[in-house]
Amino acid sequence: MKKLDVLNMKSAGMLAITANDLDTAHAYKVIKFKKALKAEAESVTEADNAFLEEVGIKDAEAFDKERDELRKSGENPERLAEMDKQMERLVGLRKVLYEEEAKLEGVKALPFDQFHELQRENKNLPHRPLNVFEEQLEGILWTAPDEE
Repeated sequence: MKKLDVLNMKSAGMLAITANDLDTAHAYKVIKFKKALKAEAESVTEADNAFLEEVGIKDAEAFDKERDELRKSGENPERLAEMDKQMERLVGLRKVLYEEEAKLEGVKALPFDQFHELQRENKNLPHRPLNVFEEQLEGILWTAPDEE
């Protein structure tokens, strides 16, 4: 799983899943997964904040607003070119970061029947994150049943 997947899972509400219908041993695995996912997402966010500083962006919102205004007005093309270079560098750094493998420490996979029960329990969550990311979670949060 890539670090971008971690951010997408967090954004889709993966941290809101519950495991109330699973037995305690399997529910604990889900809690450990959520904790590890949250920690990895925070790590990626910290790295992204460091990238902003690295490229000289102190206030991302103000930067975007100024860049947009310069683009619309056509004024100060030198400043706009400088800002575009900063943004290009930021995008490049993020691309490398997001493609790195995520580290989800201490996570143990559920048997598929338990994962399926987890999906059923969380079917009413907006974005249905367990269904949307089912493929990325294979081998991490669930394992395939033995095929006969």
